[in-house]
Amino acid sequence: MKTKHIPVLADESIHYLINKESGVYVDCTLGTGGHFTKISENTNKDAILIGLDADQKAIEYCQKNLDIPQKHFFINTNFKNLKKYCYRHGYLDVSGILMDLGMSSFALDDAKRGFSYDKSGPLDMRFSKDQKTTAAEFINTAEPEELREVLQKYGEVRRPSAIVNGILEHRSSKKIETTTELKQIIARRTPYRLRKKILSQVFQAIRIKINNELEILEKALEQALQLLEPEGRLVVISYHSLEDRIVKHFFKEKAKDCICPPEFPICKCDHQQEVEILTSSPKTPSQEEIDKNPRARSAKLRVIEKL
Repeated sequence: MKTKHIPVLADESIHYLINKESGVYVDCTLGTGGHFTKISENTNKDAILIGLDADQKAIEYCQKNLDIPQKHFFINTNFKNLKKYCYRHGYLDVSGILMDLGMSSFALDDAKRGFSYDKSGPLDMRFSKDQKTTAAEFINTAEPEELREVLQKYGEVRRPSAIVNGILEHRSSKKIETTTELKQIIARRTPYRLRKKILSQVFQAIRIKINNELEILEKALEQALQLLEPEGRLVVISYHSLEDRIVKHFFKEKAKDCICPPEFPICKCDHQQEVEILTSSPKTPSQEEIDKNPRARSAKLRVIEKL
């Protein structure tokens, strides 16, 4: 079997995810099928495996290259539709769900997709062609205040005004259409020692904005918890602080009996604990894994089990 992508925290994911060998398991971010193959290798012939991906190329690659002996489905959809497609295929309860929130190799390595500032290509950044707005359309039409807000909120850029002013100045005479143009605008407005970091932050911010990533993650987490059977597990691998914060907060809230404000003398929320957190602190890659796969560097794995 051929594969292009090294799955991050693969052994740790499988250790936590699979609590019965004949269960129903969902990989919400199929990619090139690295985790999916690992799930297959650690379950028996009676297991059911479901793989979702918003990228049609990922689905086509897995259909062509993965040899999965279990009954399985490859579904071209964003994981915001997780519950819908599990129900559609007749699976109202599942044993385990995996979300690897890292960028797909198909998207990151394809210059035509416009995700990487290291590759010259059109400023697209859409996970799926079903999405209407491209990165170029957003960059060239957004109001200055929205640009500043997006860079601060989604990229955690500390002083975005210089970059925003550079974008406004450039687009007043010519549309910004390529990754190279945007990279040059950022480079001219940032100190050399911070350039790589800020480039990553700006590209991340725009990508998150046009793909609505954080809102989709919140919806997907809720759906995942609803789908899990008792003792079913949700494993999430995040790669930046915004994602990890959402996952951590969601897990902590669902693991509490009461979520009333601390000043309330008596509980009025009637909230009941729904999960147990299995990772008191996030699992991170070893140095050996990082050396083999630098993209794993910032990965954090968190796990809950439904009560």
